[in-house]
Amino acid sequence: MIKRGMRKAQVSMEFLMVVGLALMMTLPLIVLFYQQSENLNTGILDSQIDKVASEIRDAADEVYYLGYPSKKTVTIYVPEGVNSISIYNTSIMFLVESANGNYEVVKWSVANLTGVLQTYPGIHHVVVEAQEGYVSISD
Repeated sequence: MIKRGMRKAQVSMEFLMVVGLALMMTLPLIVLFYQQSENLNTGILDSQIDKVASEIRDAADEVYYLGYPSKKTVTIYVPEGVNSISIYNTSIMFLVESANGNYEVVKWSVANLTGVLQTYPGIHHVVVEAQEGYVSISD
């Protein structure tokens, strides 16, 4: 006959084994979920940056073709993770920091570009203005 104290210990040990097995099964799922959410966030950030760069480039091309004194204001949203925005010659370059590392998003324009954009996250009102021979971009 099994003593009463031994029976309680057996039930407790089986319970601990079941809980341990459940934790071993859920831990990889949690890690996988975290990795997938990071990849999703990087994809969203990349899409947002690409959209912002395209809007600025399209506005610059439009005022360039219309000529001096054309002017256009574009409202954009700069997401978190943008380290710098460079406007030089015919390119607009965003240096972006993400969970997967740093990368650049570059858009090319037909116009010669000059200007400075702030990198703080949030809404920016960017003024794109045609000058004689180049396009000025500022916020």
